[in-house]
Amino acid sequence: MTNLQQLVHQQRAHLIEAEGLGIQICMALGDRKGAQRHRREMEAQIAARDAAIQQAEEEGENYFAVAGRVAGIQAEARRAVGA
Repeated sequence: MTNLQQLVHQQRAHLIEAEGLGIQICMALGDRKGAQRHRREMEAQIAARDAAIQQAEEEGENYFAVAGRVAGIQAEARRAVGA
């Protein structure tokens, strides 16, 4: 995984966490439509992350190695938001 790919994965992980927080905020405010909008965006980011992992595998990288690095980036993002 290149440095650029790692940065994209890091950005995506933070966006996923931010959308999750957006869902929580909207639910606390009783904004069901807002929560649904954040959920759709979070699901789109997750799908993009999964597609990037699949693409890396198709390009010859080991699926488990890439998925493990991405999981590490996700854990770092969760720690950054205190989740």
